[in-house]
Amino acid sequence: MRAIVWTGELQVRDDVEVRAPEAHEVKVRIHNAGVCHSDQSVIDGTIPFPTPVVLGHEGAGIVEEVAARSAR
Repeated sequence: MRAIVWTGELQVRDDVEVRAPEAHEVKVRIHNAGVCHSDQSVIDGTIPFPTPVVLGHEGAGIVEEVAARSAR
């Protein structure tokens, strides 16, 4: 997948792998994503966050896969 990755510098990468969804998760093919103020705060250090991190958590797309529910 293509992603904006923060490692201490911004990188646009085409080699990010997405793991299969785990219980109660879905896999979404993202068509558009926004980089919001929270992402900017990670970049400027206002919000400490371990790197590397994929930015742009406000996404819109199509659900492609739904994981099985875990037994309770």
